[in-house]
Amino acid sequence: MRPFFILGCVRSGTTMLRDILRLHPNLACPEETHFFRWAEPFGTPAFVHVLTHNPVLIRHRQMDGISEEEFSSLLRGAQSRVDLYDKYMALFLQRRKPGATRWFDKTPQNVYGASLIAEIPGAKFLHIVRNPVEVVASLRIGKVMKVQELVGACSYWNEATAILNTIKRAFPERVLEVRYEDFVKQPLEGVEQILDFLGEPFDAKCYAGVDTREITHHDEGVLTADEIVRIQRLCHTGRVRYGYA
Repeated sequence: MRPFFILGCVRSGTTMLRDILRLHPNLACPEETHFFRWAEPFGTPAFVHVLTHNPVLIRHRQMDGISEEEFSSLLRGAQSRVDLYDKYMALFLQRRKPGATRWFDKTPQNVYGASLIAEIPGAKFLHIVRNPVEVVASLRIGKVMKVQELVGACSYWNEATAILNTIKRAFPERVLEVRYEDFVKQPLEGVEQILDFLGEPFDAKCYAGVDTREITHHDEGVLTADEIVRIQRLCHTGRVRYGYA
């Protein structure tokens, strides 16, 4: 079973992409795992504590249909992050989508462990990237997570794109990059491209109800003109790389 990982900056459309790909009969994805997010080594008390005490992750496991007792047992029996994934996903597929033949993960912040993920044989990466001005505006609005400071919000975007650019240079055949703005305009074409990259069959009937539209905060007054200029300057290298300059 060759997994793939949707990575990127938060507020870039990762959830949208996950929910659409979940419609494929072969593919199954839980809520966010964050198994690769933190730098604490696997098996250390700090690593165990953050996974077992984070209220958001506890809620995610409830949504996945996995109890805290079951997760603690999986964690105790695992020998590595990858081993934990294998055990967790086997139980998740059994509970939520037994007919699936392949699991994938959507945790944007797992980008910080991308080099470790790349050690998984055959693992692929889907990187969805969005205009940083829109990302920063969304973070300032804070419907899911709130980041008020421009430097901090820009760092989310800069660090994610820099890490994935490095992974793409190292493993060009294992990384597919998708621009949010392009995907929402032609979602079926985008899904077909992704499934071809993954080696999965495409059936347009699976996505007949998909309706995407670009969400923009351009006219909401979230950012001043000076702040937009500063964002463009702080994110200049990535903006040029992904065609936003």
